Amino acid sequence: MPFTGRSGRVSSMAEHASGIRYHVYGQGQRGTFLLVHGWCGDHTFMAPLAEHLAAARARVIAVDMPGHGQSPPPPDGYGVDQMAGRLRALARELGLRRVTVIGHSLGGVWSLAAAAADPAVFTGLGLLDSAVAGAPGAAEAIAQVAGMLRDDSTGAAREQIVRSYFRPYSDPALVASVLRAMARPSTEAAYEPIAGLADYVARGGDTAALTAWRRPLLLIGTDAPFADYAHLSRLVPAAHVGQTVGSGHFMQLEVPAQVNEMVDRYLKVTG
Repeated sequence: MPFTGRSGRVSSMAEHASGIRYHVYGQGQRGTFLLVHGWCGDHTFMAPLAEHLAAARARVIAVDMPGHGQSPPPPDGYGVDQMAGRLRALARELGLRRVTVIGHSLGGVWSLAAAAADPAVFTGLGLLDSAVAGAPGAAEAIAQVAGMLRDDSTGAAREQIVRSYFRPYSDPALVASVLRAMARPSTEAAYEPIAGLADYVARGGDTAALTAWRRPLLLIGTDAPFADYAHLSRLVPAAHVGQTVGSGHFMQLEVPAQVNEMVDRYLKVTG
């Protein structure tokens, strides 16, 4: 079953462009949003936020990234630059302008790379617990995770990692749903994006992109964030940093109202 917001609505339109299947929520005129799921997810992971924005008369495009959901694997690999390039190509093909891109987890890293490279198209940026501006040793820690996933043919390592993203008080039904959904992508689609992230962070790609982003951004973390808030604020002095209460990594599913309110506030103060 796909994840949905409180209204229970799901997308009424699905299309393909630039090797990506995307779903459209709403046809309003109050801004355009591109929502990007994270590692081993699909567009439904962003459904509560998509429905919230669409209800405010925005046009919302939620993607299945290459190799995820109903999108085919990418011909040029799962590296951060390649996946960001797919988002930029999608935006160009759809003729998007003045887009706010919001990504969860690894989707936030892909979103950051796309936005920093094409600020004429992407004018707003939101990162939901993304691994950017990490503490020293972040690249090595990510590489260790990639090593766990390289030959994980049974999916046991993947399940262990996903479970670690929840809290003891997380809803068991939600945990089970996320585990089922995140077991679907291939071993390649689980390993290669994380290996690509390790490479990107090791060569300072996130630092360079954050420095290049000269507009306000929103980062929402948890009580165990992947980002170093102080380091992020030094790189992006105009950053707005928030933190959820009572949520693990999948904040947009666990505490959607908190996330929605912080996104709304970011849009108001930067609009």
